[in-house]
Amino acid sequence: MWCKHLLTLLPLLVVALATNLHPYRCSERSSNGHCVVENVTPPYGAFPTAETVVWISNSTIPVFDRALFAPLARVENLKIHHLQIEQLALDGCDALDVLFASYNAIERVTAVEGLPLRQLHLYQNRLTDVSALRVLTSLEQLYLHENLLESISLETFVAMGALKILTLQRNRLRTIGGASRSVVMPRLEQLFLQFNQLAHLDTGLWRMERLRVLDVSHNRLAYLFTFLEELPALRTVSLHHNPWHCGWLYGMLERLNARELDADELIGAEDDDTSCADGGGIRLDDRLCCSENATEPDPVLLLVSRTSIVDELQQQVRDAKRRIETLEEAQRKQAHRFGELADRFATIEQLCARRGSEG
Repeated sequence: MWCKHLLTLLPLLVVALATNLHPYRCSERSSNGHCVVENVTPPYGAFPTAETVVWISNSTIPVFDRALFAPLARVENLKIHHLQIEQLALDGCDALDVLFASYNAIERVTAVEGLPLRQLHLYQNRLTDVSALRVLTSLEQLYLHENLLESISLETFVAMGALKILTLQRNRLRTIGGASRSVVMPRLEQLFLQFNQLAHLDTGLWRMERLRVLDVSHNRLAYLFTFLEELPALRTVSLHHNPWHCGWLYGMLERLNARELDADELIGAEDDDTSCADGGGIRLDDRLCCSENATEPDPVLLLVSRTSIVDELQQQVRDAKRRIETLEEAQRKQAHRFGELADRFATIEQLCARRGSEG
């Protein structure tokens, strides 16, 4: 009996699947050229094959993975805002250059190696871990602000050799790791850390020679172990709304003047007069608030930081010595070869002279 029912329902199921798998079309064209596709539901149909700029809208997609990226394999610019995505798996998007996946509920993100992504927008999600993004080595812009990150290691981004912009503001960051060895980010130009809960920040091993913009405002910083020395290109930094130690801040302002940098650009906005006075603070340079009772640099942390720097310098010296030894060895081998050639030339000359005298 159930077989007859199944046979009766089978044509209806086929019709239903065929209906759901109809090809999607552009419902409209956005002002910036996106082909807007609406009401995307599983099982997924075919997307417009000629479109390389797509915006999926008016849909609910809890898991966005290869099942959706594969039909979008030719898309270069994809916007998937407001889709209630909880899991994002970057796989099968081999042509994707720019991805806007903000304003979702993404808690987990994964990625495969070799993707050509240059821009990734993941702000306003629920991310607590972004270490899986380290394989996206082509990224130039990465937007992670307004998530739930409490700790992060800058080593996650070291492999992104082309990265220019990194936004981490308005998370819950208490620590930024990666200070055990050099953090080399040769192309990074803008780094945003404001509105977090950072109480310590050691830039001693930062190697960011092109960093121009740094915002550490609205944190809990009383001092920075080092600051200007490691950031030779720095032009704009926001320091306001931190409980700076007056001794540290005074010394930092002197170094600013010594480098002849524009203090207005390097300090940023002013601290609020009322909050500074209510907290028993003192205003330096008529802009920044500090406290003589603020936390002083921890000598243990300072020792660890400086030890790491010394270790790095010693390693550089060892590497230089090895290179010198290699060059000296190559020079000795070259000199030996030249000596052998000189002996051969001398022998040839003797033979020629002997034959000439015999002739």
